[in-house]
Amino acid sequence: MLIVNINGPINSGKSTVGKILPTFFDQAFFLEVDELLSDEEQERLQLDFRAGIVERLKRLQISVQEEKHLQRYKILFFAYPMSQRNFENWKQWDDENDKFINITLSPSLENCLRNRGSRELSEREKKRIAEMYQQGYQMPLNSDKVICNDEQTPFQTAQIIKDFLLKFI
Repeated sequence: MLIVNINGPINSGKSTVGKILPTFFDQAFFLEVDELLSDEEQERLQLDFRAGIVERLKRLQISVQEEKHLQRYKILFFAYPMSQRNFENWKQWDDENDKFINITLSPSLENCLRNRGSRELSEREKKRIAEMYQQGYQMPLNSDKVICNDEQTPFQTAQIIKDFLLKFI
């Protein structure tokens, strides 16, 4: 199975592009990480911001393990900001049957801070986006491909990713 993370800062288009990608491939699926632990459940479980990240990643790994076992898909897409440490953990999934690919969406900070589509950014999200840019989430060393998606639609970005992934299928 090809396991593909769409990486990047908050509001870079990860989920939007990730939802388009399975339409290009047979036996492909997009796993929405934010749905694995809602904000309401995080609050009910009394998890702070960092504990919420840890819990989402734990649930993501369990979900991917289940899909590997069930073998329903040839490609599993998910969208999540990937730190270097998390990248190294995911890269360990590479073996003769599975390959992990990390593709980063890297719009300019100015574009990432804009309200796009129906999403209206909170001040907390804007602050976190600025922090993520300072931490280098938009240009990580751990990416198999970096795409500046300032000048294209989500569909065009997904098309670029599709063309890149064809060499792994």
